Amino acid sequence: MKLDRLNSVSLLALLLAVLLTGCAIQPSASLLDDEARERLWDSRHVQLSELVGWQLKGRVAVKSIEDSWSANMSWRQQAETFDIRFSSMLGQRLAQLKGDTLMSSLYLPNDRMISAANVSDLLDEELGWSVPMDGLRYWLVGLPAPALASAEKLNMGLDELGRLQWLEQAGWRIEYQRYRSAGALEVPKKMVLTRNDLRVRFVIDRWQAVASENRALSGHHQVR
Repeated sequence: MKLDRLNSVSLLALLLAVLLTGCAIQPSASLLDDEARERLWDSRHVQLSELVGWQLKGRVAVKSIEDSWSANMSWRQQAETFDIRFSSMLGQRLAQLKGDTLMSSLYLPNDRMISAANVSDLLDEELGWSVPMDGLRYWLVGLPAPALASAEKLNMGLDELGRLQWLEQAGWRIEYQRYRSAGALEVPKKMVLTRNDLRVRFVIDRWQAVASENRALSGHHQVR
């Protein structure tokens, strides 16, 4: 009996030693993981930055203390030119936003049209919410906005595959909840933007890279 108890104690001590040894080497493994994530991120950043244009279809939901708003969304980005359309769940057009970095126009029901140089002001005035459009066009593909990155310290976190997990820019926090493959690319599927009491949630149902106005990239990088 004493021998059995001694063997049990010895076995327990051995197991504890193995566990403690494993814990001791874990930080080194984490450091290696961080380096690998950084390498994956560098490669992903180059790949996504080379996009000439893209188009997507999805949904957007906006919530603040005062109100909430949701719509279907279609977005086409070609270099600096964008065409963004919002529609109700029944397909009725709510708004369309077209323009570039110099001038934007907001088309509303009843043939109303408003133009301004600052697209964010247009959205805020007519829809009651706005996000920095020069940032959102990059955030939607999983990139920090280069113009905003030069103006402040860039805070971000990467997941185990080297993709953006969260990002803080221009007073906004962007959390990437899910990604989907689109051919050779990986793009956000679900993401949430928050600033103060404003919360904007995007769900991307379809995404396609576009090489020119009339020709999609070979392979049709599309998310369904």
